[in-house]
Amino acid sequence: MSKFEKVRGMHNASLEEAYLWSHVSKFSESLLKSFSYSEIRIPVVEYTDLFKRSVGNETDIVNKEMFTFKSKSDKSLTLRPEGTAGCMRASINQGLLDSGPQRLFYSGPMYRYERPQKGRNREFFQLSAEIYGIDSVYAEIELFQIIEKIIKNYKIDDSRLEINSLGSEDDQRKFSIALQDYLKPLKNQLDKDSQNRLRKNPLRILDSKSTETQKVLRDAPKIAQFRSDDSKNKYELLKNLLDEFEITYEENENLVRGLDYYNDSVFEWKSDSLGSQNTFCAGGRYDSLSKKLGGRSSPAVGVSLGLDRLIIACKDKFSITHSKKIAVIILDDKFLAYGNNISEKIRASFPDFEVRYSGLDTNLKTQLKRANKNNFNLAIILGREEVESETYTIKDLDSGNNYEKLSLEDLISFLK
Repeated sequence: MSKFEKVRGMHNASLEEAYLWSHVSKFSESLLKSFSYSEIRIPVVEYTDLFKRSVGNETDIVNKEMFTFKSKSDKSLTLRPEGTAGCMRASINQGLLDSGPQRLFYSGPMYRYERPQKGRNREFFQLSAEIYGIDSVYAEIELFQIIEKIIKNYKIDDSRLEINSLGSEDDQRKFSIALQDYLKPLKNQLDKDSQNRLRKNPLRILDSKSTETQKVLRDAPKIAQFRSDDSKNKYELLKNLLDEFEITYEENENLVRGLDYYNDSVFEWKSDSLGSQNTFCAGGRYDSLSKKLGGRSSPAVGVSLGLDRLIIACKDKFSITHSKKIAVIILDDKFLAYGNNISEKIRASFPDFEVRYSGLDTNLKTQLKRANKNNFNLAIILGREEVESETYTIKDLDSGNNYEKLSLEDLISFLK
């Protein structure tokens, strides 16, 4: 009988990768909580119109990349391609925007129909933070601080932060018209995707990876020429604060992001170790999204960390210290309860330890061989002599040393 393979573009993580994923998630979530962020849980499936209205009808995400299907009641549903729209929708539904400024975070899988390659799967995982109700650019600075701490902790030394300002929605409309006027006579020199975007979504052309298109854009109008005074002031303040907080950045005037809801600040962290898919964290401000989704007007800014790409960027640079692994081994099935009892005492005293107890699984030699193979550090052996004298024998699997006739107090002291 043939075996099943995983679905193309879905993610299988090895045991070691999963351990690193768990470490990154726990560290990042703990960091966010230290900045007073609250976790929110949002569904994987949303109504398709949510993304059409928020992400944008003319974006590649909506036009090409969404996994959309019909429910039994003939409603159009979509596996979430990103989390910001769903988080905002949930916050409006729960009345969070009526309760003052909010700092929220969430994590989980996202889905986009793309050609799988290094750093890009159809199923990918994000950890995101969103700030609602704060108009000050200090909200952006706070997010930068958080991400920079994560980058430093995982030793991604080749990372770089790129920033830009898209201006207000009105600024973007004026810029789009000027860009269209400039590019229409040069349409045949653009790549095919950019030609398609020219009429309805010209800002996306700035993000084209085509060398020829980028050559055409060299003399094109720049977004900076169309920023209002208010957007200029916000952008200058943001750069000044970045300098003050000693956060290194580069300005990228072609940075636009692939979603329609952004205004003013947008930003990305990149790492050359990721190859062509080099962005592992990105975000921006989206002050009009709440109103577009039927909520009250509320300033908002957020950032999403791509866990898949972060793992690739750091796995050869960051080594995790594993917790102690202890195997409890009994030599007679009459000692089942005794073995379970000491296993529970160790778990209660050392919650970070991994304690494996399998009862009388097989003989001592085989169990020790298996524990060694699975990188256990210690084995606690319980035979008749140990049980009758209420003592314990420890075999240090790292050094090969044995420690016999330890009392419970001695055992706990040894483990410390």
